[in-house]
Amino acid sequence: METLRFGLIGAGFISKTHLDALRTIPNVEVVAIADLDVERGTKFANDYGVPKFYPSHKAMLEDPAVDGVVIGIPNKFHAPVAIDALNAGRHVICEKPLALTIDDAEAMINLAKEKGLVLGYAEELCFAPKFVRAKQLMETGGIGKPYLLRQCEKHAGPYSPWFWQPELAGGGILMDMGCHSIECIRWALGKPKVKSVLAHMGTYLHKDETKQEDHVIIIMEFEDGTIGQAESSWALKGGMDSTLEIFGTEGVIYADLLKGSSLKTFSEKGFPGEDDSQGWAHPDFEWLWNNGYPQEDKHFVDCMRTGKTPIESGIDGLEVLEIMLAAYHSAGIGQKVNLPFRPRDVKVPVDLWINPRPELGVGPIP
Repeated sequence: METLRFGLIGAGFISKTHLDALRTIPNVEVVAIADLDVERGTKFANDYGVPKFYPSHKAMLEDPAVDGVVIGIPNKFHAPVAIDALNAGRHVICEKPLALTIDDAEAMINLAKEKGLVLGYAEELCFAPKFVRAKQLMETGGIGKPYLLRQCEKHAGPYSPWFWQPELAGGGILMDMGCHSIECIRWALGKPKVKSVLAHMGTYLHKDETKQEDHVIIIMEFEDGTIGQAESSWALKGGMDSTLEIFGTEGVIYADLLKGSSLKTFSEKGFPGEDDSQGWAHPDFEWLWNNGYPQEDKHFVDCMRTGKTPIESGIDGLEVLEIMLAAYHSAGIGQKVNLPFRPRDVKVPVDLWINPRPELGVGPIP
């Protein structure tokens, strides 16, 4: 089998995660890292044994040894960098969110189709073993007809300061972790169409760092009447939560991503290399696998080799972006918003909440 060779764009946390995931896959190599910060990028390459460093993604795309790229940079740059990579004939795994605007997301999707390349939307929760098992059990019919799915993902705040900046991130917790909750629910239900969105959000813990939201609750009404409730937070003190709850007419399924995959420890000084490990803590093990990253990247690699459409593609990223735009607008005007909701003039999604635009109405906007 021919080896597929990847370049990582961005030398941050998520690139290290994909590096570790890709290295679990046979006949796959990570051959390059690109970052505008030369010191950080060089350190990443040296620390983790990546053979080549490039000071820009464009320089890396000139390397014929790179077959595909993983985009793990601030949200604003996902679309232009992905478009450069697709135009250069490279497969793309793009971290969430896919883009900040409807036009950019559609341009990425159309270009990938035109070039015959994979545009993978990196939503790892759809590959997390515990959530996959919950979906399988639901599909057996053992809990009857599902009527409510709730996904919650919460912790105390982001790992990089660019997340606080609307012009780079596009929004707060919704653009960071709300993506996960929305798509996890859509995927578990088989991706039915969303009929309407109602959202409430606020800034509770991080008012000194940002004017963006750090807690959000979204209610999605699907066309078949099923309800999805997505709750995401940067305002949770005391660790992290990631859960999926499926309520049916004849039963219920609870899936806690962290319970059963962690230890229980106490340390007065904490454990080196472990975040938030001082005092009582629950260090994870097999974190990469339990969160679905190797399975996700292996699936994308298989699609690159076979030409199949990924389970999570650019189209899913576009659907999630549309729901997030509707959520910001809903929270801004205090009303339920009907889909489709694809305003073309919104460049920074969170602006719909910070500076409400009641003139847009309550949808639909095709």
